[in-house]
Amino acid sequence: MAKRLRLRALTITTETTEKTYRFAKDLTVITGSVSTGKSSLLMLIKYAFGGSAVLTPAVREHVQHVTLEVQLNQNLLRLRRNVTGDRSKVQILELGSDVPERELPVKPSPGEESASRFLLKELDIPVHRVPKSRSRRSTDFVPIGFSDVFGYCYLQAKTIDSSATGHHDPGRDSKRQTMFEILLNIIDPEIFQLKIERNAVAEEIRTQERSIDAIRNFLHVNGYADVDQLRAERWDTQEALRGSERRLDEMRTGVEALIRRDREHRNELSRVLSEAARAREVLAVARDTVRAREATLAQRRLDLAHSDKAALAAGLLSPFEFVTCPRCLQSLAGRETDNGQCLLCQQPEPQLLHESDDEQRSLLRAQITETETLLVEEQKALREAEGMASITELNAAEAQRRYDELTREAVSPRVQAIAEASTAVESLRQHLRAIDQRMATWHKLGESETTVVDLIRRRRRLDNDIKQLERDSPARQERLDEISQVFAAEVRRIGVNVNGRPTISPDKYLPKIGDSDLDTLQASGGGSTTAINVAFSLALFNYSIAHADVLLPSLLVIDSPRKGIGRTEQADQELATSVYGRLKTVAQALGGIGQLIIADNDAELGDEEDVTLIRLTEDDSAVPGVPNTGVGTRVKVEDLAEPEDE
Repeated sequence: MAKRLRLRALTITTETTEKTYRFAKDLTVITGSVSTGKSSLLMLIKYAFGGSAVLTPAVREHVQHVTLEVQLNQNLLRLRRNVTGDRSKVQILELGSDVPERELPVKPSPGEESASRFLLKELDIPVHRVPKSRSRRSTDFVPIGFSDVFGYCYLQAKTIDSSATGHHDPGRDSKRQTMFEILLNIIDPEIFQLKIERNAVAEEIRTQERSIDAIRNFLHVNGYADVDQLRAERWDTQEALRGSERRLDEMRTGVEALIRRDREHRNELSRVLSEAARAREVLAVARDTVRAREATLAQRRLDLAHSDKAALAAGLLSPFEFVTCPRCLQSLAGRETDNGQCLLCQQPEPQLLHESDDEQRSLLRAQITETETLLVEEQKALREAEGMASITELNAAEAQRRYDELTREAVSPRVQAIAEASTAVESLRQHLRAIDQRMATWHKLGESETTVVDLIRRRRRLDNDIKQLERDSPARQERLDEISQVFAAEVRRIGVNVNGRPTISPDKYLPKIGDSDLDTLQASGGGSTTAINVAFSLALFNYSIAHADVLLPSLLVIDSPRKGIGRTEQADQELATSVYGRLKTVAQALGGIGQLIIADNDAELGDEEDVTLIRLTEDDSAVPGVPNTGVGTRVKVEDLAEPEDE
């Protein structure tokens, strides 16, 4: 038995009210005139699952959220998704209440579980990564989603007369074909893993080949020799390097003696220069000492002269008593002064020279004599320091000359020769490294070529394994034959007038009549294409119910089959009646194991027993309180472009 996917109820909530549509029976018919919301109702079911859907302005402006009660295998779930506000999540509500148990993103971030993956898990449908393109081998693989599964459960009004499963979309057709193989269980899932591995190997081959081309171009542009020539060049370079290193060692050994002698002369020069420096310091100290001593002697001689002059003046003038001023010759008689003051200047009379003054002058003379003696000795020491400084300067100059001559004639040329030899050795080493790099490039080229050979063998083995699984799997061809037989029976039961045997094409998994594919049938016009598409969907629906290993859910939603067939011709009217008759027969045989939902303008099955009838009118449209849920008098939901998968 197929995976159980059964709709229970859809609740549409606006700002002021809400309305619940229940799908209680195996067959639900949604009927109503244009713009009453039949297609909008079906689109909101798709939208509630987290898929992309065409939402008319009336829906976007008035509907706040939709709540879908659905049974997935044995689990009953309530899904809610906002129409206004945040549309990026599908809420899982607690049964019996509006409390969200969890929120699932429509477009998940890395590591998040999406609403799509959650629904697939509930249906026990494994999430495979499938090739993005079937026409070319690529490393691009994409995961399947719930919308890929639902695409086989929902015949939209827009494509019912042109495509069974939306095969006209080039971006989705590859995945559509792969989904047919997965859902109808006609392919070993191991093939997908083998294809992923095969395409990854193919991409690695392309990467390696690009690397090989780049290496070859590099070798060609730079004129690199082949490996044998590089080996010979490396041998010659290595021999030259050994000879240069040996000569360099000999030169370094010979110069060591010169370096030792140079060190001795340098030490001697340093000693002599130090002596000269010390002699200059001694000379400077001696000069400073002599200058200081001469200054002291001059000062003491000056002090003695002042003392002698004072004593002489006192001795000469003290006996005289002035009666007239020696300057203006005025008489000083009768001039009164205090005792002890001079009549002439009225200053205190000076003390008469005492014996202590003679002692002071005697002390100064002794000090002068002593200073003169010291000065003589210090001048002698200065002359000796000047002589010693001259000698050490001469010795330093001679030592510097000898060292310069030794360096110029012996050490410097040897050092220069060693530097040149070292440069030659390093140059040979660099050349050797360059040769090694070239050889490494050749080795890398060889390794890459070996890797490519191994990868090509591996890719061939994987190709063979894939072809073997596809060719030798009896289930695939047997199942395609069985589905073709069921499809042919549905075409016959509906009464479609065809010219050829109805089959399922084994390459694209689309309806085929004789040698005519679906696009050719569509070009021929008429309502037969719609009937064939309905027959194809019914065939998959019935086949999935009858086979337990088929993963296709037991739900089929068909939007406006009469619109696709037409009403003008009598044959079209009869074909539409036949299609509805077949839908009635299928529904009566379901017995609760499957579900059909039909939307159309006329309720041809509305009066039947065991049918849930949802009748929409302008006063009671799909969106409660909105008389016109369409987009205009002549524009319908199916006329709008469907957005990308959300």
